[in-house]
Amino acid sequence: MNQAYRHPLAYIFTLLLAICLTLGFSQSAYAHKGHAGSMITFMKSEAALKEMLPSGAKIVKRKQPLTKDALEWAGKTYGVELDDKTYSYYLATDKQSKAVVGAAYVGKISYRHGDFKFAIGIDAKQRVTQAAILGINEKYVVDFDGNVGTGLIADYAGLTLDALIAKAEELASSDKATREFAAAIRDGGILLAAFLK
Repeated sequence: MNQAYRHPLAYIFTLLLAICLTLGFSQSAYAHKGHAGSMITFMKSEAALKEMLPSGAKIVKRKQPLTKDALEWAGKTYGVELDDKTYSYYLATDKQSKAVVGAAYVGKISYRHGDFKFAIGIDAKQRVTQAAILGINEKYVVDFDGNVGTGLIADYAGLTLDALIAKAEELASSDKATREFAAAIRDGGILLAAFLK
């Protein structure tokens, strides 16, 4: 029998297999984000802000990009490269004197095939008032609950910006949840300091 001859069903089978494999790969690429499950909330943003900002202060939500000077300051002073995108943050001022008494930032970053939501507050002296893990996709709750914690994370309260940088460096070789949270809180603290500068 001539080896060059192939049965027409073999061609059809090969074509169908190729189509199935292609569809399977493209669907799995899109499905990854959904594999993490729904977002589990440990603490609402409002509750976190209440813990992070002084009671009795006037709280205003601001939305703005960092200035070029602020971006350069963050890079030169702390070695943190911030984006020039528009950020939303909360500014606390004394109702009488109008002096800034604190600021807070609520952010969300990618974590594996999901996201985690966090918050950080600083006072007028640029010390961390509180840091928190507000939520994480269901599949990764165990990563945070078993390593970093959930809700308010007491280890960060009272840290200066320098201590925040040092803590992130110290935890850089820890488990993924710990190091990602430390880096997010570091960047959030520097971001707030850059806005208050």
